[in-house]
Amino acid sequence: MYYFDATEFATRLSNLRKAQGMTQEAMAEALNISLEHLSKMERGKRKPSIDLVVAMACYFHVSTDYLLMGKNHDMVDSRTKLLDVVTQLTEIAKSM
Repeated sequence: MYYFDATEFATRLSNLRKAQGMTQEAMAEALNISLEHLSKMERGKRKPSIDLVVAMACYFHVSTDYLLMGKNHDMVDSRTKLLDVVTQLTEIAKSM
């Protein structure tokens, strides 16, 4: 079963910010939230609203699944498609 872990979310959020070379102040301004709110989220002390999660995902070009759960469904989908192609090619090779 899946659940939201505020500490893991905090780590992902902080890592995304740092990867962009942003300060907390710059990120808070970009997301139109207070520095205090961002700081608490990055420490796992406050949870974001759904609207804020969507804004963060758009800003950092990641999925909401990644932000909330650490899962990148684009990669899972790509892997599934690749395995389907391998299976199809194996079947074609067997029929030759």
